[in-house]
Amino acid sequence: MNEAYLIEISKKIAEILGLHFQANQFHDMERRMKVAAKELNIDTSNDNINAWLSNSSFSSHEISVLSAHLTVGETYFFREKSGLELFKQVIIPQLIKQRTEVNEQIRIWCAGCSSGEEPYTIAMIFKECFPELNDWNITILATDISPNAIQKALQGEYTEWSFRETEAELKSKYFVASGKNWIIQPEIKKMVTFMYLNLSKNSYPSTLTNTETMDVIFCRNVMMYFTPEVIKEVSNRFFHSIVQNGWLITGQVELNDEYFSAFERVPFNQGVFYRKSERAKEKIKNTQSRSPDRSLPFSNVKNVKKVEARKIIQSTPKPIIQVTKPPEKNSLNNAELEKLFQSGQYLKCIESCLKMMDNSSLDNQIFRILVNAYANSGLTNDGEEVIDRVLSKSQATSEMYYTYASFLKERNNEKLSEVMLKKAIYLNHKHILAHLMLGELFEKGDKRDLANKYYETVVELLENFHDHEIIPESDGLHVGGIRALTLNRMNKL
Repeated sequence: MNEAYLIEISKKIAEILGLHFQANQFHDMERRMKVAAKELNIDTSNDNINAWLSNSSFSSHEISVLSAHLTVGETYFFREKSGLELFKQVIIPQLIKQRTEVNEQIRIWCAGCSSGEEPYTIAMIFKECFPELNDWNITILATDISPNAIQKALQGEYTEWSFRETEAELKSKYFVASGKNWIIQPEIKKMVTFMYLNLSKNSYPSTLTNTETMDVIFCRNVMMYFTPEVIKEVSNRFFHSIVQNGWLITGQVELNDEYFSAFERVPFNQGVFYRKSERAKEKIKNTQSRSPDRSLPFSNVKNVKKVEARKIIQSTPKPIIQVTKPPEKNSLNNAELEKLFQSGQYLKCIESCLKMMDNSSLDNQIFRILVNAYANSGLTNDGEEVIDRVLSKSQATSEMYYTYASFLKERNNEKLSEVMLKKAIYLNHKHILAHLMLGELFEKGDKRDLANKYYETVVELLENFHDHEIIPESDGLHVGGIRALTLNRMNKL
């Protein structure tokens, strides 16, 4: 097989899964690709594999087979104990001290959970070491790119090899023997919520994937497979998924000050871990004072001066949406706007969006970029004022109301968020994500009957789709994952 072909295949794998294969790994990559193709009944000739990888979308089964053959899902209970000791000795005791009788909840995310040993380890630590938290709201979210791995995790049955670092007492306490295997106890299983998620895609942080406001993210020995560009993107999204003073725990072989430059580096027990701290925030401010540098993965983190932003807002005409007026020649297209946003130039992005809206009809994508630019810039008060004005002057769509509702929900303006979601549903009564978010709002407000009503609508609407399909206007969220998430929330009501 020629080198040019292998380079092209490597690029396509990186686009689909974010995985990185170096030239000295091409032979292994080729062998694994052929095995995956054979399992999927795809002709293993070069042309057929190339044509298949050129598809714009893949089913969850195809993604599962690809990820299973192209990665090594090696894991076991109580792996890499230095991170777990930090969790037990420092992180959880600090959260208990800060949140007792204030906000009695803790949110953990195991990203790239494979067959479930890591999140179940976290659940056992809570049960074993912190019984006083039994009445707290503990979230342990476990996600993986492989539906097969998630299915195995949900079954909760493991061989002896998964227990090579587990104390015999814990094994007998939390597992039941089943022939040569061991099945995890229901009390541990019910503590973990499993969900499909591709870390290389921009589907987090998000209310829909329950990946916001995390206290701790465990992502160990996962990013080592990614391309440098994907690692930076994942790190950036993790940063925004974590609360202030929250933690990112990576594998010790994945430590890299460039990729995780937005976090403070914290040594503990012969290991190094990352924290979203005030010290890191100051470092970001210093970086932000310079013009954005694409070589730095976090030069685009929120930090702008309101004075500068107000100059832009005041100098930009109020958006009067006109369908008949052609765009100015120097206006950007949507792809250029997206690029501007991804580079962290939020003020310029806001200015360009408003100018484009003044010169042409309102577009869902432009509106989404505008809202997200305001959210990331930190200028949320100004954002509300301008977004309200934009919506009042235009023929708003259900997607625009949903986008704005998400923005308001993040700002804890739940009353207005509810209004916008109802407007979205009025325009499109089959808007799955609007129904889901309304259910979440009512659940948070302890209006369980209303929450259940909207969740039931979500499940009913999803009956028209197969699990592997992507929900319309959802940035890649699969039906199966949202179905499982909704049913799980209904069961907890």
